[in-house]
Amino acid sequence: MSDAPESFDCRNCGHHVAGEPADHHGWCKACRTVVVKRSAAWAVLPAVVVVAAYIWLLTYFGLLDSIFIIVWIALGVALGWVAFKVARRVFFEVIRNRGVKPPTTN
Repeated sequence: MSDAPESFDCRNCGHHVAGEPADHHGWCKACRTVVVKRSAAWAVLPAVVVVAAYIWLLTYFGLLDSIFIIVWIALGVALGWVAFKVARRVFFEVIRNRGVKPPTTN
């Protein structure tokens, strides 16, 4: 493995990038950052829906009055986190495959 900095042309924006490795799709760090930010923003919606459904389930079955409420809360937080992580990955792939406008360079 060499220590020489990599140089490549980004497959999304077309800029020549030196000193950083390309990801497995040949995108530069700036283009990938745009996709990650956008997918994280969209992933909040499914996570909130899962947590809201879980809270409704707890209230419907009367589990909010249980002595195990801390366990139910921890389980709800874990479900929300998993929903966020899965949705973020799905949205990342969807946004990337639909094409992303290249980031503006200053």
